[in-house]
Amino acid sequence: MRIPAGLVLSLAVASLVACERAPVRWMGPPEQLEGANSTALGQRWELAVDSLHRLRFRVRYRPRVAEADSACPGSLMGAVPMRRETYAGWFLSRPDSSVVLMVARSEDYGRTWSKGVVADGRDRGRRGCDRPPPTVAVDTANGYAHLAYFLEPAEGAGVWLVHSMEHGKMWHSPIAVAFGADPAYADITADQDTVVVAYESPNANEGWIGLALSSTDGHLIDWRIPEISGRSVPVESPRILMWGRGVIVAWVTQRGGLVMNRRGILE
Repeated sequence: MRIPAGLVLSLAVASLVACERAPVRWMGPPEQLEGANSTALGQRWELAVDSLHRLRFRVRYRPRVAEADSACPGSLMGAVPMRRETYAGWFLSRPDSSVVLMVARSEDYGRTWSKGVVADGRDRGRRGCDRPPPTVAVDTANGYAHLAYFLEPAEGAGVWLVHSMEHGKMWHSPIAVAFGADPAYADITADQDTVVVAYESPNANEGWIGLALSSTDGHLIDWRIPEISGRSVPVESPRILMWGRGVIVAWVTQRGGLVMNRRGILE
């Protein structure tokens, strides 16, 4: 696939042709995205490609789910309704200050929502709502739903991934993306059998962005690629987008608020 010249964000190249080969071939080091200001973008920005194949920022879709009125503040997130079926996820705090990851499904482009179900109830932490929100992706080809989030189950705190292939009626066993005790934000994208998570390191003071790639619909993590952002400057707030076979990754420096990026193509 040819990436149109209008794509001005940096991207990361993932090569999924053989397990013995490196899954990502970088086109270069991280670069600053000129003209992008993290302060203006705010905390709820995401990446998108318009009808002219130009990369742009937009406010992340936040659905209206009445049941989520009692959700942890700011935790309600949804996948932009690109097809009739879409999903929303949020954290619900328990009396003991652990949380439950809840998910609701819509069959009418987000106008109405099903009753929420528990997608992951394993949390044993005591931080309550003091955590990043989950992120949601729906594969427009097959309707599978995927969520990435920070949780503290008995297996170990860290970034986790859970998915449903049954229209939200059943959620498969969560799989670990990266272990660590610090609340870490993760963003997720999916296309057919490929799922990619961009995540903050959940370990204190590391300050880098990593990628986790699954070629099995999110059943397994096939590759983990730490430090795609480098270690020279602490960074946060990863955003990721697959457009065709292109993968777009962006993040923000913790000091100065510069928007950085890399680019590539899934082969």
